[in-house]
Amino acid sequence: MNFHDCRNQNPKMHNPNQNTKAAKIGIVLTDPDDWTANAFLKNIRKRGVKALPINLSTLSASISTSDFFIFNADLKDLELDAILVRDVGISFALEEISFKFDLLRQFENSMIVINHPTAIQNASNKFFSFYLFKLAHLPIPRTIVTFELEVALKTIKKFGSAVVKPIFGSQGEGIIKLENTQPESELASKLAALLKERGVLYLQEFVPNPGRDIRVFVVDEEALGAIYRLLRSGSFVSNLSRGGTPVKCKLTEEMEELAISAAKAVGADFAGVDLIEGEEGLFLLEVNATPSGKGIKLACGIDVTKRIVDLLFERIEGKK
Repeated sequence: MNFHDCRNQNPKMHNPNQNTKAAKIGIVLTDPDDWTANAFLKNIRKRGVKALPINLSTLSASISTSDFFIFNADLKDLELDAILVRDVGISFALEEISFKFDLLRQFENSMIVINHPTAIQNASNKFFSFYLFKLAHLPIPRTIVTFELEVALKTIKKFGSAVVKPIFGSQGEGIIKLENTQPESELASKLAALLKERGVLYLQEFVPNPGRDIRVFVVDEEALGAIYRLLRSGSFVSNLSRGGTPVKCKLTEEMEELAISAAKAVGADFAGVDLIEGEEGLFLLEVNATPSGKGIKLACGIDVTKRIVDLLFERIEGKK
């Protein structure tokens, strides 16, 4: 099979030390059946290294004047050499998600953690990530974030068509599209309900597109490949979890440069970078710092999880 339509024609060569050994590597996950999590576990175990699935929701922390340690449900102290984060889970409970990231930050004090918790937080926050993209001079759709219903109504009138998203969310959940052709009373009702639920409204100008977006996979400032995610009929959301279809995409220099710059903007060691083809060119939509590798494996045969594991072992070896 020819994969050149999916990846960079001249990828950097990597030759990690195959003799690198770590006693135990934790894979942070929430779904034990997740394809990407299991690919991480498989690629680590191929090296003869122990890989331990970890759900942050099962961990506790003990703090005293003289001691601090993190332990699991069996009351065993977690002794790890590195952590690879697949998924921390989405939660709208502030204390829950804060504690999960606090745990990752504590792990980071004593071991390699990728992606860094700060990078995951930067990427998962749609408002703050767009601010970082703005600072990096990257092309992004016009976006308004507001507590005010009247501001939201005027924004839709100005944009003509707007996508309303949760600031924290994944897999296309909670995204709706609103048009200024809809009756104002109907728009006001929908926006008021969302405002009551979320407390704030995030509105982004809809970018007319060919019925697809592009996901570029970046690892260690290298674009490994790209896929189109084709929209399911009747939908405007292309996420594979929402019925989108992965199809191979020729990685252009423009896509590569934009994706690498976006991953660097949030500080991610690896990322799935979402782009869309607008009438004025490519726009950056999002960086996912805990991306699934299944789509590009299906469409192109590229196992991005192997390269991510390679990077982890390179970091472990470099720390010795």
